[in-house]
Amino acid sequence: MASNSPSSLSPPEVPTELHVLNREKLIKSLRQHLSLSSLPLQGFVFLQGGDEQTRYCTDHIELFRQESYFAYLFGVKEPGFYGAIDLATGKSMLFAPRLSADYAIWLGEIKPLSYFKERYLVSMVFYTDEILKVLHNQYQGSGEPFLFLLHGLNTDSNNFSKPAEFEGLDGFQKDLNTLHPILTECRVLKSDLELSLIQFANDISSEAHIEVMRKTRVGMKEYQLESMFLHHTYMYGGCRHCSYTCICATGENR
Repeated sequence: MASNSPSSLSPPEVPTELHVLNREKLIKSLRQHLSLSSLPLQGFVFLQGGDEQTRYCTDHIELFRQESYFAYLFGVKEPGFYGAIDLATGKSMLFAPRLSADYAIWLGEIKPLSYFKERYLVSMVFYTDEILKVLHNQYQGSGEPFLFLLHGLNTDSNNFSKPAEFEGLDGFQKDLNTLHPILTECRVLKSDLELSLIQFANDISSEAHIEVMRKTRVGMKEYQLESMFLHHTYMYGGCRHCSYTCICATGENR
């Protein structure tokens, strides 16, 4: 039976293995860089994920989108996380926020740490208030544990990525220069799994553009055209976020 749906596509599952491969790719590149520089292969790649943001001084929480570098390595969809990768062993760690009982009243079940370990295929999961203790216990080198923090210029926006911050950070050795260029280069070179997701994003966007052209009528407003596009990508592609705002170029915007 023929489908009446205006789309032949359906949202793909983002395989968790993709992020496992991304972590392995980063560690391989970082170890190679350190070996060529005759530096010890010890320390942790340490990143801070995104936090929920309220609208100015209100209690309205904006739609959350994970920080891109953190999403690349861990795929975590929830806010308030930290992540670490042990350079010596390759083991990965997530640190989840310790939620209060009130969270369950408004936002649903409070997941145990085992849930995040299984969902994101990491070696270990702890709470964010355990970062200091865990990193010291896991470190296999001598002296203070060494952290590779993300800090570097985004040449498109001219903004700098923000290195991780947590209570007790002063008790670690820190490198703010090595990680960003290596991790950025890892993100530039796409795997087959990443290319398939990019292809889907292109396909559903192309469908949406065609759908807008089919339904456009004389006298329509720009917001109506934008609404049709966003509806199609969300309804049939599961894409709640859009890469950029509407470029309709009608009326005064031609």
